[in-house]
Amino acid sequence: MQNAIKQEIKRLCRKAFSKLEREAKSEEKYRQQFEKRTGVAAGLPSAAPSLPKPKHFDPVYCSRHANFLSKTIWHKVLESTYEPNPAINYQIPKPDGSKRSIMAFSIPDAALANVVLRRTRDRNTKRLSPSSYAYHPDRDVFDAILALREYQSDGKLFAVQIDFEKYFDNIPAWYLESKINDATQVSLTPHERYIFKAFIHHKFADHDKSTTGPFSRRHKGTPQGSSVSLLLANLANHDLDVKLSAASGRFVRFADDVVALCGDYSAAQELERCFAAHCRTSGLILNAKKSPGIAVISQHQQELRTYPHFDYLGYRLSPGGLSIPQKTVDRIKVRASRLINLYLLQYLSTGFKKSRAGVTPQIFDWDLLGLIYELRRSLYGGLAEADLHKFIYDGKRLPRMKGIMGFYCLLDESERLKEIDGWLLSMVRRAMEKRNSILKAKYGVECPTPSNKELATGSWLDLAAWRGDDQPETRMPSLVRGWRAARKHFFTFGLEQVQAPKYGFYSDFDDLFDY
Repeated sequence: MQNAIKQEIKRLCRKAFSKLEREAKSEEKYRQQFEKRTGVAAGLPSAAPSLPKPKHFDPVYCSRHANFLSKTIWHKVLESTYEPNPAINYQIPKPDGSKRSIMAFSIPDAALANVVLRRTRDRNTKRLSPSSYAYHPDRDVFDAILALREYQSDGKLFAVQIDFEKYFDNIPAWYLESKINDATQVSLTPHERYIFKAFIHHKFADHDKSTTGPFSRRHKGTPQGSSVSLLLANLANHDLDVKLSAASGRFVRFADDVVALCGDYSAAQELERCFAAHCRTSGLILNAKKSPGIAVISQHQQELRTYPHFDYLGYRLSPGGLSIPQKTVDRIKVRASRLINLYLLQYLSTGFKKSRAGVTPQIFDWDLLGLIYELRRSLYGGLAEADLHKFIYDGKRLPRMKGIMGFYCLLDESERLKEIDGWLLSMVRRAMEKRNSILKAKYGVECPTPSNKELATGSWLDLAAWRGDDQPETRMPSLVRGWRAARKHFFTFGLEQVQAPKYGFYSDFDDLFDY
């Protein structure tokens, strides 16, 4: 165990070093892009004041002393004197405007938590409900969605959706401890049980007081930011899984996101009672504002509350199949709008290098070409247009399936994707018209103003202006084209080599864009 902790400390330190290296490379990349586009030397950003952190958060210190730290931690566990170092509390903004408290644990404590989680999860995988899909080594978002889509109802389709109020923050500590102590539900060694309890009641301080305090102690909720929180969150709803499994219909749970389907109203009422009973025994609270309760899923109004669809884990489910929800459409548009502004408009207020664009004697705009490549990287998960063409028409297998294209391989219809494609073409066209107006007024030069058709076909660029070896891919990327390749991959190879996004992607859509 001591050696496993030491190796995990070293791994986490390497991960921290890699992150710092990526950030430095990214900063240098943007400096070079700024100079290339504007012809102005990029200045250095003002150094933000960094607050001091305890040495156990320093990857340099932990890497050098990994053997000592692992030996000390494991000795304290054996002596029942171990307590995690006070965590640093960060307030992370949520999409609804509120904030979520996330704890950053020291590197040695995070290493211990990771080792313990892996061992306990592997030992207890078969004890957990087969309808629980989060934090499971062999299940992911795709499996949860497929389980719902495959449910067949002979008559009406009833859905019961319940949302727990601040689930991870409000799980009572006494309830978590009762689950840990119950040998019939989870198999833990005495040392593992002790470690879990130590994390449940860990100390913490705000990030600006991490070295001085005052320190508070957690009395409820899971230790978010620590990997042990994953198993604890699953255990907290295990009894609910058992109740729902005994009822008719089908349910899927992904952490605190639960939806149950059935074929008649009495069964739906029984499912709803299961949620109420679980809240009474566990101390959890239902969020009345975000819990639709019982509804009929139908395109036609029924005698009960009727919805044409419901959204779950980034998908929209309806009797007609799977589609993309409006919330996701909005996030794609926000991210694409930022990229369009960054590549085509933002730098023009500082300067412009006239070799970047022109209309005589050749028509070209290297910033527009850069935007097209960046959008393609995001939408196709790093694949090129040539990769998609060879797969769709020649059957040559794709090297990977990531990003938005990979995630939406399960979609049954592409109408929303067509809308996004049209919107994207129009946005880029309008941005190019605005870019041309600014360039003429401020710098006395012009850039191409291609039509939607020219952007879609890639005919906007005069290839005589290109000086590279390989021909550039000038077509605007298309979600429909990506979806066609993803669907063919799904029907041909299933979900093999399709990378599912991390849990929480639908509250931070950058995870899909950065694949």
